[in-house]
Amino acid sequence: MQVRLLERDNFDAAARIFADAFLEDPGWVAVGPDRAGHRHGVLRRYHRTALNVIERYGGPIYGAFDAEADDGGPGRLTGVAATFAAGLYPPPAWTLAYFVPGFLLAGPGPIVRGLRFSAVQEKGHPHDEHVYLWFLAVDPTHQRGGVGRSLLARVYEDAEAPVYLDTANPANVPYYASNGYEELGQAAGPRGATMWFMRRP
Repeated sequence: MQVRLLERDNFDAAARIFADAFLEDPGWVAVGPDRAGHRHGVLRRYHRTALNVIERYGGPIYGAFDAEADDGGPGRLTGVAATFAAGLYPPPAWTLAYFVPGFLLAGPGPIVRGLRFSAVQEKGHPHDEHVYLWFLAVDPTHQRGGVGRSLLARVYEDAEAPVYLDTANPANVPYYASNGYEELGQAAGPRGATMWFMRRP
């Protein structure tokens, strides 16, 4: 496996990984459309847009790849970590406009719930300098194989400040704790969801 900076021509594959990995994530189930197929489409579009925003205003974005293919080409993308380096978050407020088409695709209920949970997320965001790990996802067929930890190791290697993240999946809390994160707090979201705020010194 190789971890390297993700190039734009891999963004579509990365968006699919995010959609597959987050399809049953409790936060996205609480916020997104109820039908799994609809939610998957919204997830894919949302993360494809987010990657464009991160590339322009944040970064770095890392990809984990299988070993080289039989033809000598690059291996298959198996995981992604998308970050904002210290001092780069948040992106300009007007970039929210990029997400409008995806919001409209989601429908009115998910729009309202998404805006509510986004406000919860922003309220928990620390004000001191930090690297923001906005998204970490591993292809479900490669989970529990060390891909996530390899991506995290690369984030830590390049980080010039504490690494902060938030998660709405309770199963992620002990996983990140085992990676040195401490819980800063938590807050209630829509439809019974909870957001945890965590930082690795």
